[in-house]
Amino acid sequence: VLALIGLAAAAVILSMPPTGGGAMGQATRFAARVAALRDSAVIDGRPHGLWVTASGYGFERRSGGQWQPLEDGRLARADWAGGTAVSINGANQGRLAFDRVGLPTSPLRIDFTSSGTSASVLIDASGEVSVR
Repeated sequence: VLALIGLAAAAVILSMPPTGGGAMGQATRFAARVAALRDSAVIDGRPHGLWVTASGYGFERRSGGQWQPLEDGRLARADWAGGTAVSINGANQGRLAFDRVGLPTSPLRIDFTSSGTSASVLIDASGEVSVR
């Protein structure tokens, strides 16, 4: 019985994607952080922004008429994992802001390619964040 449980556990572990998760893992983590940013804009009642480049991304909050970078744990600036290529609406960089009711200034599509896999994060005009 113990041997069967050990074999089953090994099969599960071997079938799991690596921690980096390739393109889908990166896209999923990014989408969760963007959704948290949108929710923060609604909760705080003030605009929150997102910038994305080919090398990484970061979050900002509008305060005192200026954009201030967010540096707390879940919304701190981050770099893409090595070997990840990113395209933002077909370009190398992009930006959007969520207003105080969670609506973005414009839709945004971020395409990820990593380790032969691909995924996309879509932020639509209603503020919905999805991974495909």
